[in-house]
Amino acid sequence: MIAESLLSSLRGKVFWNEPLSTHTSFKSGGRVKAYLFPEDCAEVCTLIRAFQEDRMPYQVLGDGSNFLPSDEDFSGAILNLANLNSISILEETQEHVLVQVGAGVGKQKLLFWSVENGFSGLEFLSGIPGQVGGGLFMNAGTHLGSFSNVTQKVFLVNQQGEAEEKVLSSDDFSYRAQSFAKNKIIVGGVLRLTHGNREEMEAKVRKMMAERKATQPLHSPNFGSVFKNPVGFSAGKLIESVGLKGYRVGNAMISPKHANFIVNLGGATAKDVLSLVDHAKKTVKECKGVELQEEVVIASRAHSARHS
Repeated sequence: MIAESLLSSLRGKVFWNEPLSTHTSFKSGGRVKAYLFPEDCAEVCTLIRAFQEDRMPYQVLGDGSNFLPSDEDFSGAILNLANLNSISILEETQEHVLVQVGAGVGKQKLLFWSVENGFSGLEFLSGIPGQVGGGLFMNAGTHLGSFSNVTQKVFLVNQQGEAEEKVLSSDDFSYRAQSFAKNKIIVGGVLRLTHGNREEMEAKVRKMMAERKATQPLHSPNFGSVFKNPVGFSAGKLIESVGLKGYRVGNAMISPKHANFIVNLGGATAKDVLSLVDHAKKTVKECKGVELQEEVVIASRAHSARHS
């Protein structure tokens, strides 16, 4: 186990034996040995080198949205990059604005900053929870666009604890996925935005926020969309069409408001959720002939350097 003296010497906060239920949007999960808030990229590099030397498992969690933790305790470490929260303008011309943003910046904070400054391109973030690092990792987006449309470069930390950067192309992204962060941690990125009309952007954001509030169970613990939308289909409508709205296992329930959401009624376990996920996949496959694929990242299937 990595020396507690090293973790205690970090400038960022360290929490020992921390319950994950307080750090995930679904409000579930066992305890983690060390929950860390590294102060900057240099501390991330130091930690990864130490983890590798001691063969200590780790994950990057962010705000814990789009993530289903295990019910079991985790003997490793979890990194939250909330302290990597800077936003700065690198270049501004009549054609574009290049913005460098840390992985720990909240997506909504970034959205409101861009609208306030009259920079367009991030309206697709309206209402999407979590940090930028998770958004880049999952290529988060809506019908208005995704991170793949605006991301020019990413900053990474590899498994040797070394800082890297990579200029991206459209080939580096796919639907709710990317190819550049395998076994690496995203610590920031450079986004290419354009000048926009602030009033028009504000109106678009208000409309999207209102639509989310009207159609999604935002007041119940959930982890966002459970399944990716199959080509030509809406996952939520498929699940609704086979009569599974309100279907419940234990204290986990397919939301009566939106069938592509699972809500925690209080004390739901990962086992409850996985039973719902498997039942929905099986029923939709049998009744509609369509294979559903999870969008939510499940801890037991996640690799070490993932984000949410």
